[in-house]
Amino acid sequence: MRIRIVGAGAMGRGIAQWAASAGHTVELADVRAEAVTDAVGFVASMLERAVAKGRMSAADRDASLARLVPLADPWAAGPDVELVIEAVREDLETKAEVFGKLERALPSSAVFATNTSSLSVTRIAATLQDPSRLAGLHFFNPVPLMRIVEVVPGAATRPEIPAALTALVEGCGHRAVTVADSPGFLVNHAGRGLVTEALALLEESVAGPAAIDRIARDVLGLRMGPFELMDLTGLDVTAAVIDSIWQGFRYEDRLRPSYLTPNRVVAGLHGRKTGRGWYAYGEGAGGPAPEPEVTGDGDRPVFLAPGGSAESAPYADALAGSLEAAGVRVERGEGPSAE
Repeated sequence: MRIRIVGAGAMGRGIAQWAASAGHTVELADVRAEAVTDAVGFVASMLERAVAKGRMSAADRDASLARLVPLADPWAAGPDVELVIEAVREDLETKAEVFGKLERALPSSAVFATNTSSLSVTRIAATLQDPSRLAGLHFFNPVPLMRIVEVVPGAATRPEIPAALTALVEGCGHRAVTVADSPGFLVNHAGRGLVTEALALLEESVAGPAAIDRIARDVLGLRMGPFELMDLTGLDVTAAVIDSIWQGFRYEDRLRPSYLTPNRVVAGLHGRKTGRGWYAYGEGAGGPAPEPEVTGDGDRPVFLAPGGSAESAPYADALAGSLEAAGVRVERGEGPSAE
């Protein structure tokens, strides 16, 4: 398949690497020529790293790079293009403008896919002369490693398009999940709980980013905490998604955005891609301080104070049970023992 990717930022270059490595010819374009040059260089370095780690042969690396075609003009004619994947900034007007130009440049047989993470696919498609040709195809960063892709049919999407996109995704080694065209789709909607609550804890000075991230890793079993994840994804992207989902659900209070993210975005603290977000990156960056070692007598009992309402009693019992299951001696009563 011949695929054109418009937008050569973090997502666009990741999608390009993924598709070219799977055997597809990929045209990579951006309104900034230097972005395409940088993206091609980045993909080459990632493939070189894969060769060094024994995950790819040198011949496969060379073949993948040969299938990556830099374009000087995103709106160039492309009679052989079968699929366009848009990966520009998360803004409805920008995406509508991109697809409007592509609709004039490419054949009507080309399928359009938007990598939007939270905007309405139906609203983007409605700006086209033929809204039936567009669907959502939402990847996650870093694309080659995050092996799930959301396929999002719009209200007018032709029924055969989601099936075709699913076949493409799974043929390239990722898992495709068809989801409803609702705010945040599936993954970002579910993930709002983690990020929104983490930001609320920081707003209220309950703990700092490093402590919250550590608890998320240790207790929830996550590979990275919410602040580490925001730095990886980009705070500019996170802020836009948080606002979009909040607006899409008609300003539900449980989804209320934090004032912390837009402040950092305005300050240019976008995360890894700018060298600093919640943490600092690059040469000389110390990263979060290690957690101090726990000291004290591990054999001492824990006193669980009485009180609270009848409704809270089951929670106290559950807490005591969890502590005892972990080997902790639990004391209950009027007051703690001398131990």
